Amino acid sequence: MNDIGSIAELRKAYAEDRVDPRDVIEKARDQALGSREAVWIHVLDERTLSTYVEKLKVLDFDSCPLWGVPFAVKDNIDLEGAPTTAGCPDYAYEPKRSAHVVNRLLQAGAVPIGKTNLDQFATGLTGARSPYGSVPNAINPAYIAGGSSSGSAVAVKNGSVSFALGTDTAGSGRIPAAFNGLVGFKPTRGWWSTRGVVPACRTLDCVSVFTNSIADAHVVAKIAGGFDPDEPYSRRVELCSYNRTKPRIGYLNPSDLPWLDESDYESLYRLSISELPRPAHAIDPDPFIRAGHLLYEGAWLAERVAAVGDFIKSYPKGVHPVTKSVIEQGSALTAVECFQSTYQLMELRRTVEEIFENIDVLVTPTAPKHYTQIEVEQDPFATNLNLGTFTQCVNLLDLCAVAIPVGTTSEGLPFGITLLSKAEFDLALLREAAAWLGEEETMSQHKPCGEMNLVVCGAHMMGQPLNPELERRKGYRVRLTRTAPCYRLYALPDRIRPALLRDESEGAAIEVEVWALPESEIGGLIGTVEHPLAIGSIELDDGEWVKGFVGDVTASEGAVEITAFGGWRNFRRSLATSPDS
Repeated sequence: MNDIGSIAELRKAYAEDRVDPRDVIEKARDQALGSREAVWIHVLDERTLSTYVEKLKVLDFDSCPLWGVPFAVKDNIDLEGAPTTAGCPDYAYEPKRSAHVVNRLLQAGAVPIGKTNLDQFATGLTGARSPYGSVPNAINPAYIAGGSSSGSAVAVKNGSVSFALGTDTAGSGRIPAAFNGLVGFKPTRGWWSTRGVVPACRTLDCVSVFTNSIADAHVVAKIAGGFDPDEPYSRRVELCSYNRTKPRIGYLNPSDLPWLDESDYESLYRLSISELPRPAHAIDPDPFIRAGHLLYEGAWLAERVAAVGDFIKSYPKGVHPVTKSVIEQGSALTAVECFQSTYQLMELRRTVEEIFENIDVLVTPTAPKHYTQIEVEQDPFATNLNLGTFTQCVNLLDLCAVAIPVGTTSEGLPFGITLLSKAEFDLALLREAAAWLGEEETMSQHKPCGEMNLVVCGAHMMGQPLNPELERRKGYRVRLTRTAPCYRLYALPDRIRPALLRDESEGAAIEVEVWALPESEIGGLIGTVEHPLAIGSIELDDGEWVKGFVGDVTASEGAVEITAFGGWRNFRRSLATSPDS
């Protein structure tokens, strides 16, 4: 178990007054200072941490899901009051404010312990390309920790913090998770803002998180994610759910994968797919492997030059020689070659889109093998390139991913697989991963603020006029679905709101959305419900009953029945295209 404790464990201990946050944070700092030197670049001093603890007194415990939870920040992500080095002392600067994603965590009550080591400029998957030292694996220090988010992963595995932020461009948030037996979640590009993050490839970069459980990753994801209007690469992500209770599974065919003569990894992967929870489709890995090759052969290598090329020219001796060699190769690429690589990627994206028309979740190995520190030192280029075989494609193909531990090698090291899904299926993917790891009960109990699902059928649906009310109340869409075939839908006279009425004899299935909201927000939302609408129980097409917006017995009076449209959106579209509209 994590020495500091999981998010749920800490919250329970705080709620029962069994521990004091000052003691927890002091313990976290002591463990950080006592860990292997290469893991941390900067640990906050006692005075700074005391300031964070004092701020907890004015934060409401029930509405702050991360109240008093210690976390680590990869040192290419800004944390006010600590230098940002990106693994390069000559590059160091003092940020005036914390990164956007860090601020979201701080507002939820999380307490930063310090900044963790990384492959310099987040360029590498080994954890060995840093002037602050090569980060050793948490289980066996003769092996690499994986990178570039090496320090963040080991800080979690060593028990110094409950969770840690990393970044992920080529697999930096997943490789270290696999090598240290952790969960590594990489969200959809743009869902978590990268404002305040030193870029590697700005068009691909993601902030990621390392945890000991899916439940903890789920909590952090809901807090960290959100549109940032001040970050050009932030996206308005509409979180989706699978339109089936048992998502369709695919897996990269192990017979077609490059295993690098690593029989242990291949056998563990074959065992993993033999134990999948339901029948799955074997998928040709070729488009994924080819897309991954583009990361260091095309436009995105040149993009690394755009990020730090000028600095390297000005301070060549301050840059790690391997990092310098990799990035400088991007200067040789022509504009024509860069465009050609983007054309290739778009073709591969289309192929992968077609694959995901027949599956919901794709299972892959996270890495082809695990290298020792000596092996990486002897051949830093080939070993690093090999490590990204299965991970480099993910951001290029606009997928979300979660790396999970599923076994142990003959050397006693962790083995992991990665689950991939289309963009915007982040929370659905985490719920599926929880089911695979047997965390369903933990997930259902892991509601720091308490949550309640609510069915909406009209103006509160995604993209509709009242939807901002749900987002303002920290709600998120759980899934798009339909009711059982026993409802009728009416447009009220104002044509702004619909009313859903149950009719066992002449009803139909109506499109609805299920949203999750903190229980603390439900009362305020119900207070906005006006006659003839009400909150009642609604039967969904899978037989589940969920509270939601319905009409009372008078709702159909003066209203127009729109059941035939199948849902509110279709009705609204008909008004927009009507000659009389």
